[in-house]
Amino acid sequence: MKSFFNSDTFGDLTRLVQITFDQASEKQKQLFATAYVDQFMDWDTPQYGLTFNEIIGAFKLTVLASVIGDNAATPLRSSDGAGTFEGSIPRIGHKFPMEASKVRELLQMLETQRITDTAKLQKLRDTMFANVAEAVKGVKDRLDFITLTALSNDGVVTFDETNNPDGRRFSIDYKLPADNKVKVKSIWESANLLTADPFEDLAKVVNDNKGKVEFGKILMDNETLLLLARFKAVKQAIYGTDKLNTPLMLPYMNEQFVRYGLPAIEVVNKRNNVLVDGKRTVVNPWNKNRVVFVPAGKLGIVKTAFEDSQIMPEENVSYSTYDRGNIVVAQWRTGESKNELAAEMTQASSRAMPVFTTMDGIVSLNIAQAAE
Repeated sequence: MKSFFNSDTFGDLTRLVQITFDQASEKQKQLFATAYVDQFMDWDTPQYGLTFNEIIGAFKLTVLASVIGDNAATPLRSSDGAGTFEGSIPRIGHKFPMEASKVRELLQMLETQRITDTAKLQKLRDTMFANVAEAVKGVKDRLDFITLTALSNDGVVTFDETNNPDGRRFSIDYKLPADNKVKVKSIWESANLLTADPFEDLAKVVNDNKGKVEFGKILMDNETLLLLARFKAVKQAIYGTDKLNTPLMLPYMNEQFVRYGLPAIEVVNKRNNVLVDGKRTVVNPWNKNRVVFVPAGKLGIVKTAFEDSQIMPEENVSYSTYDRGNIVVAQWRTGESKNELAAEMTQASSRAMPVFTTMDGIVSLNIAQAAE
């Protein structure tokens, strides 16, 4: 059935969803908070097929050319450059009902003579777009979850009952090279504040990868940052010995890190809810036991495919697309004719999969285990 927001009085308000999306795109305005997936990834053009094969770049030290004689043959080098990453593009989505009781409230509001038509229209728009925004942000946050979990979990993302309770059970392994999984000299913990040297651990990662990759930033959890700022070795490297009791703030720490040739720190602060048996449970996609060095620039590409509804749209369903057409918003009404609860449904869905094309240049530092 047609959406409740396809009003006889105010016209088809569902059209305003697409208009809002389009106006934001034209003005390069961000409707929602910037997603990590957009920060780290470019988006590919949608495809019809649901599998992909993406070229993966290689980060290696440059092989020196040989110094050869005037009449000598030029040495032939082996080619060990780009590889490929293959996979399938899953469907990501959820829907929200606006039940009949809420519709009754809106109808009562529309009947009220003390409210102007302009105010009524604004109330309808706000109510409708609240569900749209919640649905769209949930899709973007799932892509953030994949991106951040892969970065902080040595390239592996597992979907299980704790983070995807009503969805598929599977894993993705982005194949972080074994040499890119390193450990600290001493565990970063409160017991080691006077003895461990995180500054040396960070510098070693940068020095070990000189000539191979230019790191753009260091990613870590806020809890890790607060711990890092308390280590004696870090404060001594930045302040010297006369200000060890002075609090160390991130802007000044980053300023000094850059002077030492280290990348600046970016704090990853992301939390979401998942519904387990109807109850909200907080999930943190970032593994706080990892500090991750990433190359400058984009880290990969989001492979996308057209949604089924973009190929075979249904009658009496209002469709809008967001984020370069990669997220489809559908709005419709359910009821007795289909033996369903009377409700106004808002759904957001996408077929998308982040792919890291720079995995060879990402280094994961385990701060909870010491190197042997």
